Amino acid sequence: MKVTAKNENGTIQQLEVSSLIITLDNGETIEISDENKNRPGEIPEGVTVWGGKMPEEGATLDELKNTTRGLGVYPLAANMVHIFPYTLRKS
Repeated sequence: MKVTAKNENGTIQQLEVSSLIITLDNGETIEISDENKNRPGEIPEGVTVWGGKMPEEGATLDELKNTTRGLGVYPLAANMVHIFPYTLRKS
């Protein structure tokens, strides 16, 4: 997958990557990866977005709990959504 990164000065850098990890100011992450190659043909091409990070093969349950977050999607406009990682808090 090809990504284009733009810094605050507007300088653009193009990269070929298998995933893109975005670290937010609060330290939480969202990972965007190539879509599943087994996608049914009727579903349009896209990306997979993970709350936290993509699970690693063979990870223990504790490792998965430490790197996995829920994913919130908040619509802002017809062509824009706010996506954020979250963890359910126990009361």
